[in-house]
This record gives sequence, structure tokens and C-alpha cells, in this order.
Amino acid sequence: MSTKKDDELIALVEAFRYFNRSSSTLNQAYRRLEEAAENLAKELEETNAELKNKNAELDRVNQYLEDILSSIGSGVIATDLEGRITIFNRTAEDMTGYTSEEVIGKSYPDFFTGEFEDNSPLLQTLMTGNPVTGFERELQVREGENIAVKSSSTWIASESGERLGVVETLEDLTQVRELERRMLHQQTLAALGEMAAQVAHELRNPLAGIKGFAGLLAEDLQQDKSSHRMVGRIIDGVNALDRIASNLLILTQDCPSEFERRPLEPIFKQVIELIEASSKGKFKVETEYPENPYPARIDAGKIKQLLLNLLGNSLEASGGKGKAILGYRANPLTNEVIITVSDHGPGISKEIIDKIFNPFFTTKTQGTGLGLAIAKKIVELHRGKIEAALPLGGGTLITVKLPII
Repeated sequence: MSTKKDDELIALVEAFRYFNRSSSTLNQAYRRLEEAAENLAKELEETNAELKNKNAELDRVNQYLEDILSSIGSGVIATDLEGRITIFNRTAEDMTGYTSEEVIGKSYPDFFTGEFEDNSPLLQTLMTGNPVTGFERELQVREGENIAVKSSSTWIASESGERLGVVETLEDLTQVRELERRMLHQQTLAALGEMAAQVAHELRNPLAGIKGFAGLLAEDLQQDKSSHRMVGRIIDGVNALDRIASNLLILTQDCPSEFERRPLEPIFKQVIELIEASSKGKFKVETEYPENPYPARIDAGKIKQLLLNLLGNSLEASGGKGKAILGYRANPLTNEVIITVSDHGPGISKEIIDKIFNPFFTTKTQGTGLGLAIAKKIVELHRGKIEAALPLGGGTLITVKLPII
């Protein structure tokens, strides 16, 4: 019995020893697992932090690229290989009138090809695989309007050379075209001016002779009223031709000017008296002056001629009766004196309003087309600007802006 109990006791002791060893092993395994979990959690935390930093850096890079695209002066449009728009920068928005929200994900040809797909460098690159550089074309924008652009396109490729899409840059040529048009216009006017000046010089000498002999003839024919009247018409015609020749010289030559700071209202008064007298009181000129008279640095004689031309046009447009309004005001913000002449005549058609200051342009059967051209020349001598507008109420509004200094 003793031996059996001893064996059971020994077995129990061995069982406890095995349990202790197993428990110790489990504890060690648990600690190792716990340490591994801690290390894994630490690595995961570090990985998450690194990923967060990389995402933040990626966001900064993306924002930087977006800022570049937004700031660049050229329009930038990119598409994928199917021609769907993926990039549309701010300048492209301003040029075309479309927003990026309207076009992103949409097909490029739906917006920017018009009638001819071969007119688009971007689509040419997509179809042929060849980049296009400096292609000038008309780009159809919102509302069906066209603008002149210089366009270039090339592939977007990955580091491995895989083609991802096409990018196109657009340079707005509107201002360039306008400058070219103005330059051509100025060259034409310069050539015309040289010819007109030569003609004026050639005319004045024979005109002086004709006028002189006509004057002598008028003295001899004083008793013959009918013949004397005809000679008077010859002299009037010669005087009219001489005025045209003088106007041509004013228009085409550099005129000496005498600028001085002086008030405008006395000049206005002189001009108004002359205009109203020429209409025998049938045409009135109303005035709009500031409360405090404002002087300007002007050539008084030339400003008088300017206003006579402008109000003379209003008088003719109104059929010799009616009224015009002559006014001025100062604009301290732009450092300008602004003179306005308005009437309620038939006005000017929109089709010709940009041409009325051109030499020899006239809609009158008896006009020479020099009055407004000389007015513009006088304003330019004062380093100012002149423009015409069509008020909603009818008639014509001429605005002259002269620098105060």
C-alpha cells in the first residue's frame, strides 16, 4: 500500500513539475508573442506614420503642380488615350469660357474641334502619334465664338515610356492679332498720309493762283452782278479746297503745339457761340460743368478746333436743329479731364463706329471724312484718347480723355 501511494505521489509530483514546465514555456511563449505584437504594432505605427508623411508629401506635390497649372499663362488641356479630358487649368477656363467641372471626364471633340478634327493638334497627336508644335488656328469656345490660338501637343508618358495620354498648350493670340491689325492700319494710314500731304502741297500753289486771278476778275465784274456772283462761287470753291488742303496738312504733319494750364469753360463758350450762330439759333448746346472749374494743360486753339469739329458733326447729324450737350469733369483717380459731346441725332451704326475716326471715312454725300480724323489727331497730340459710343436712348456720345498733367 505504501509503495502504491508513493508511486501516486511521485506521479503527482511529476505532473506538477510538468505543469510548471509547461506553464513556464507558455509564459515564455506568451511574452515572446507579446513582444512580437508590440514590435509589430510599433512597426505598423511607424509604417502608418511614414505612409501619412508620404501622403502629405504627395498632397503637397499635387497642390504645387495644381498651383503651377493655375498660374501658368498658357491654357493646358490633357486627355487620356480615349480623348477624355483629365486636366483643364484656370487659363484654359478663362480662354474658353468653360469650367473644369463642365469638361473633366468629357470627350475633347465634344467641345473644341468645331467642324474640322484635323484642326486640333491634340487629336492629331492621338491619331498619328506625332507631337505638334506652334500650330496657329481658330479655337471654338463657348457660345460658338472663335479665338485665335497657338497650339502645341505631345504625349504624356510614364517613366517606363508607357503612353498615358496627350497634353495640349494654348497661347491666346487675340492681343497679337489686334496689334498686327493696328500696325497694318497705321502703316496704311502713314502711306495715305504721305500721299495726302504731297497732294495738299501740290494743290495749294495753283489754288492760290486761281483765287488771286478770281479776285481780280471779281473787281472787274462788279457792275455785272450775275458774273460777279459766279466768280464769288469760284472763290468760295477755292476756299473750300484750300481748307481741305490745310486739313490734310494738319492731319499728316507734326503740328507745333503751345500747351499751357488754363480753364476749359471760356473755350467752350466761344465754340458754343459759333455753333449756335451758324444754325441761326435753331441748334442749342447745353452744358454740364463741375461745381468747381477745373483747368487742364492744353493747346487752346487745337481744343477749340476739336470741339468745333465734334459739335459741327452733331449739328449736321441733327439736321441743323435740335440740341447737343457739351460737358466735362475731372477724374482724380485716373488723373484725367473727361470731355463729352452727346446729341440725339440718328446715331452711328454698330458696323461703322470703329471706322469713324479714320481719314476720309464719311457717310455724308458732301463730306471729306477729315473732321473726326483731325479731332483724333488733336487728342493724340494731347496724349489723350477719343472714343464713340451709342447710348441706349439714341444719338451719339463722343468721349475725350485728356491727361491733367
